[in-house]
This record gives sequence, structure tokens and C-alpha cells, in this order.
Amino acid sequence: MFLSVALVVFVGLCAAAIAATRGLADEKRRRKAPADAGAAPLEPPTPPRLPVIGHLHLLAGYDVPYKAFSALGARLGAVVRLQLGAVKCVVVNGQKNIREGLVTKGSHFDSRPNFDRYQQLFDGNKENSLAFCDWSDTQKARRDMLRSHTFPRAFTNSFVALENLISRETLRMLAQVTPGEDVELKPILAKNCANIFFAHFCSKRFDVDDARFGDLVQNFDEIFYEVNQGYAADFLPFLRPLLKRNMARMRGLTRDIRRFVEEEVVGERYELFDAEDEPADYVESLIKHVKGSPTGEFDWNTALFALEDIVGGHSAVSNFLMKVFGFLVNEPRVQRRIQEEIDENVGRDKHITIGDRKAMPYTEAAIYEAIRMIASPIVPRVANRDSSINGYKIEKGSVIFMNNYELNMSEELWERPKEFLPERFLKDGNVVKPEHFLPFGGGRRSCLGYRMVQLVSFGVVGGFLQNFTVAPAQGELYKVPVGSLALKKDTFKFKFVKR
Repeated sequence: MFLSVALVVFVGLCAAAIAATRGLADEKRRRKAPADAGAAPLEPPTPPRLPVIGHLHLLAGYDVPYKAFSALGARLGAVVRLQLGAVKCVVVNGQKNIREGLVTKGSHFDSRPNFDRYQQLFDGNKENSLAFCDWSDTQKARRDMLRSHTFPRAFTNSFVALENLISRETLRMLAQVTPGEDVELKPILAKNCANIFFAHFCSKRFDVDDARFGDLVQNFDEIFYEVNQGYAADFLPFLRPLLKRNMARMRGLTRDIRRFVEEEVVGERYELFDAEDEPADYVESLIKHVKGSPTGEFDWNTALFALEDIVGGHSAVSNFLMKVFGFLVNEPRVQRRIQEEIDENVGRDKHITIGDRKAMPYTEAAIYEAIRMIASPIVPRVANRDSSINGYKIEKGSVIFMNNYELNMSEELWERPKEFLPERFLKDGNVVKPEHFLPFGGGRRSCLGYRMVQLVSFGVVGGFLQNFTVAPAQGELYKVPVGSLALKKDTFKFKFVKR
């Protein structure tokens, strides 16, 4: 979208020059087979490329770049080497190959791309980020500290506390909806999901009418949208000046978030907490770790970024919930099935909690189906050494795109993949996830927050459908974007009809 007119003309001229040779080159590469076990890895097939932009032109014309990766896989094979501008890349298709990259050889591919945007968003150092950093001892320590908070065990005090939090905030959301009127749902979801995260990780809750809190939630949402975008400038450094103004604005948002966290969330807790005490929440876990670190490799700035990252996860949940409702409003049959399940197994008098999941498999299956339909990309990996996938050579420093879109939308793996069918995740009344369903990645770089996504989404969707039927608002068209979790600030309105 940032290519100049001159560059577009140049692309057209070059494309015409290579058209005559492309068919022959493609056919030769299509017949290329993976290396035998123990043999030296083969070079991955690669299509003809253009000067300067490499293979970027092959992504044009697709609403989701990963669709282009699927097309390339169909032509050239499961592992394809691309040169996207200045960045050497490899596209990996197919469940077996993706699992090899994520799990079997996950330690070979546990770094992240050095996109300049990510560096700028995290104080000039992407290693401050939980999601976009390379693997390190610091990253391992951060994940280990988070695990007990993001994966609370059933029936523990932490799980019960989270269960109560989700129930209370869901009831508050329901109270903010005016039945029968068009509702701007995203701010309601975002603020109350933010309070779930702040209360769970920080023992802090804010008034949803507080203007400063509202600005914070909006800032998180804008940054979440930004990190989910792809720009030609990520691959063509000479285009970065075109992003200068936008990146300056994003850095301003991150500074505002930091001020809020320091003043409203942490306050005097760092000075007052005794490192010998048992932490009461994630904030105190971070403080304890920083104060108890003899080498100082995990400083307070690093800790604050980790805190901002995890509480910022509420944006992923609220954006996902918006898409869930965007699917459901077009699926009255699915809504009725969920409501029947609620009426039969929970009733109308008892508020739904995440403890009801076992009794509501169809509801949980509907959430999985929404995750599948969105086909959000697995965060790209980077090879930290020379390695291989499916017998094909992967050069150190290559950016690896694991094609999750192909896994989620393949007609070979799913029956009628373009239809919203929660039943595909059910067998004998139980939720079953196929091996080719890998929405949160795998291995030691798998998404740390996926359990929170599932639990909060179940509580909110169950609570809304227990009380309402979701109907279209006046003039709204509900085409849910796929290939990313993020939605723009101004998005769908809904009408909620009281049951």
C-alpha cells in the first residue's frame, strides 16, 4: 500500500519479462521431492523474483497474505523460500511441517523478526516484549512467572477468584446493554475485559466511566490493531519514513500507558513490598523477582513491559469477542442451540460461570469454531541456526511463516470449512480438537494467554446468550474480517433482544 507509482510501473515491466520462464521453473520445482532421512537438506523451491521487492508482488490481490502462501504451496510444495524485500523468508504449509517447526525443532525457530515497528513500540528494543522477543533466560523467567496466573488450575483459589471476576464483569456488561436498541458493543467489552485482567493480575479495578481509564483502554486497542498490521515498510526499509508520523503517535500511546500503570496500578507497591513476603498477584511476583535478582538482568523496566503486555491481552479478548458476536448474529441456528444448552444444563436463574464449561460443550465448540474461522496467524518465527523442515534447508536468520490459514480453512482437513459449524468440534457430546487445529502455536513459544481467551470468552458469550438473542442493528452488514484478531475502533453495532 506504500509502494510508489514508479515502483508499481517497474514491477509491471519486470513481471512481463519473467512471465515466459515462470511456467517452466514452476514445473521443475513442483516435481522436487523432500530429501531422504539423513541426506543433506535440499534448497526450498522459490518462484522467480523481482529486483528490490523480491516476491512481495506475489502477495498482491489477496485480502489475507496467507492465502497467497497457500497458493504458493499448491504450486511449489509445502516449504517455499521467498525474498520479501530485504527479508529472507520461508513459508511452511501442512500440519506435519508446521508441527516440526513449532514443536519438534521449536528450539531452532524461537526467535522473532526484527521489524523496526516492533523495536519502536517497545522503547527501541523488541526484547522488552513478551510476544516479539527472541527466546532467552529472561523470556523463560517471565513465562514461568506468568504461568500460574494465566493457567489457573480448576478448583484452586486462583481459579475460583477468576471465575467470580468474569461473572461479575459479565453482569456489569449486561447492565450496560439497553435491550432492543442498537448497541456500540466494543467499548463495553473492552473496558470490562480490561477490568478482568487488571483485577486478576494487579488486584485493581477501575470505574468504566473514568475518562483516564477509558483513554487507556482505547490506547491498548489502537496498539493491538497496529501490531496486527503488515506494511511493505516492514520489508523495504527505504519506505519507513512513510510510517514516521504513525509510529510517533504509537510511541506517544505507549508512554501514556506507562504513566497510567506507574501511577494508577503500581503506585507505591514497589517500595512497600517486602521481597521476603509471598506475592499476592502478578505485580508483586514481578517486584519480588526484580528485588531478588542478584545480577540485575531482570530490571524494573523489563518487569513493567511484561506487566503492560499481559494486561494488554484484554484487547485480544475483546476484539475476539466482537468477532464471535459478528459470527453469531448471522447464525440464529447456533444461537438457539447455545440457548437450549444453557436452559437444559444451567437454567435461567443461575448465572453462568466458567465452572459450567463441562455442561456446555456446544457453547465451547462455538468459541473454537470462531477461533478457526478467524484463522489468526501464528506469530512469525526466526531461525536461530541453520536447520531444516521437511528435508528442506532453512538458513539462519530466515523469517518463518507458519501457514495457520491453510490449517484452518483447508477443504482437505475440514468439511465445508467456510461455514460456521461448531459441531465439527464435538464427538459423543464432548469437545474434541483435531491435531491440525493449532490456533495458538505450539512448543515453548505458544501463546501464554490462550487459556484466558477461552475462559473469558466462555463466560461472556454464555452470559449474553442466557439473557439475550443477538440481532442485527439497523443498516449493519456483518462480514467478519479473517486473518487477524484485530478490528478497527469503530466496528459493528448489535441489537440485543431480551429472552
